[in-house]
Amino acid sequence: MKIAIIGAGYGGMSAAWDLQKVGHDVTIFESANYVGGLASGFKEPHWDWSVEKFYHHWFQSDDSMLGIIRELGLEEKVIFPRPLTVMYHMQKWYPFDSIINALLFPGLGWGLNKIRFGLVGLFLRLTKNWRALEKVTAHEWMMKYAGRQVYEQMWQPLLVGKFGPFYKDVNMAWMWARIHA
Repeated sequence: MKIAIIGAGYGGMSAAWDLQKVGHDVTIFESANYVGGLASGFKEPHWDWSVEKFYHHWFQSDDSMLGIIRELGLEEKVIFPRPLTVMYHMQKWYPFDSIINALLFPGLGWGLNKIRFGLVGLFLRLTKNWRALEKVTAHEWMMKYAGRQVYEQMWQPLLVGKFGPFYKDVNMAWMWARIHA
């Protein structure tokens, strides 16, 4: 069977790959002069690796993506460097990549705020019931359970940076998914 696919992003390319493997004649149509869609990148001649054109990335837990990469024999081309995570507070950068560094971070003060921050993180990491989180926004949930100071220092900047003026509309299940990525 002849099949036309519009778009050479991840969805179009992976559909074409699967259809071709079972014997279909596949043609992909792409309006851009490159493939990859939102996951495409660019590389300057003096750079060691490429950078995505759009804010898009894969996680080490993306089994579907990594499965196709393995099928294509490209796993040696994919790297997952350990990210440098820091928090900016009172005109100073603080490392924030371990439990110890989170506890030492002065932006939450001491006592209840740090306990709430830890308990919220633990709950989100351990809970499997993300569907219950679809019924509430991240703004409402975090204000209630993390508290105002923890929310405004830790979680609100993440939401504002990602969603701009719509940050109060983001579903809490989205936040749960970020913790599980």
